[in-house]
Amino acid sequence: MSKHRVLLFGNKLFGPYGSLIHPQNNAAIEVIDFPNHYGDYANLQRLTDYTLVVTDYSPFQYEKLHSEPQDVFDKLITEALDSGTTICFVHYDELIPGYDEHSPRNAYMNEAHCTQHRQTQLGFRILNRLSIRPYRRDVPILNATIRRGVFQPFLSKWGASHNFFTTYQDGKVDDIIVDLSDFPIGFTKELSRGRIIFLPFQRDFNREQDLLKGIYTLVDCLLTYITKMQEAFPAWATAPFFKDEQPLNKELQRIEKELQNKKDELEPFAVAKQLLCQAEYILENTVPHFIQKHLGIKIEREERYAEDFWILNDSGERAAICEVKSHVKGCKRGSIYTIFNHRETNNLDKVFPAILFVNQHMQAASWAAKDLPINKQDYQAAAKDNILVLRIEDLVRLWSAITNGSISRDYLLNVLTTSRGWLKVDSSLRITPLPKPS
Repeated sequence: MSKHRVLLFGNKLFGPYGSLIHPQNNAAIEVIDFPNHYGDYANLQRLTDYTLVVTDYSPFQYEKLHSEPQDVFDKLITEALDSGTTICFVHYDELIPGYDEHSPRNAYMNEAHCTQHRQTQLGFRILNRLSIRPYRRDVPILNATIRRGVFQPFLSKWGASHNFFTTYQDGKVDDIIVDLSDFPIGFTKELSRGRIIFLPFQRDFNREQDLLKGIYTLVDCLLTYITKMQEAFPAWATAPFFKDEQPLNKELQRIEKELQNKKDELEPFAVAKQLLCQAEYILENTVPHFIQKHLGIKIEREERYAEDFWILNDSGERAAICEVKSHVKGCKRGSIYTIFNHRETNNLDKVFPAILFVNQHMQAASWAAKDLPINKQDYQAAAKDNILVLRIEDLVRLWSAITNGSISRDYLLNVLTTSRGWLKVDSSLRITPLPKPS
């Protein structure tokens, strides 16, 4: 069997060790140390010649931007995808566009920043076409879930990154390779006859042997994955062929249907729990959507105002001003002051209902470590200022209470707009207003 032709492109992928990378048993590996060896780049023909091309997220931003070669390479990628080539971008600590509350159609990404990143980051340029948005954490994500076992040898040792992704508008990914709470960190997008793959890759250019082993392992896992994808049954071949296969196939279909029904039943719980793992801009966008869709309470968002959203009554009138915050540790008093100030900014009376939705203890390693109370002094201060604090744990448990019929939607709307302090909802769905009325 002939070897797969593999191209490793760009110095940012392999650092000073490009000349040390050699062909492997299943791969004829070629290396182009761009931009250091410009002659090798000049001899590059078409990417259609390769089974696999691996490059960095921004291979052409090296000391300066090499914009013309980047535009040519972008076109070569488009051609190669049409012929069935797999293109893999590796990422680790990529800059992302800033947040812009006035750009909801652009997934709240600052358009000026997007323009800049399209020019300097080939990986972002492609993500932007696919309506996939990158996010960045301050520290690398080390505890992601590997969904495709074929990548276990690589991801378990080198699969860390600050970045993760979400889709928007009509964007979608076809196969999640590794994720954190359903947010892809590594994924596949099928395009034409080929595919684009984004994978996390933590590289230490001071450790030669480890880096080289990481690159060889990455290539091996990618080629195994590509081969498995090519060997998949065509759809028609899944139908029974053998007589003894038919009853087993029917039983399997029955079991799969039951399993899918159970998955469908669990899906709402997964949606609710996902809220508990979200922070910052994602949380701020998801909470009002959750309240409207899953609690049946109308909301209103106006980007020109400082507050995150309003809760409306059944007449469509504003019934409460709302703020959404997340904290690595416990709820901070400053968040309570923020919504107090928002109420004043809107010239609202001090008794007008104000609700702070807070997701706290984001670094917790278990539900028990996360499901901690609001500080007594904080919820007492909130009560004095006629503000209600509601943890995301309390919010999703209120949804659970509505789902099982313990409370009604009308009761919930009333309790949200009349309570002050902290509305505690425990694991048995018991609702306790704190501080307790005297």
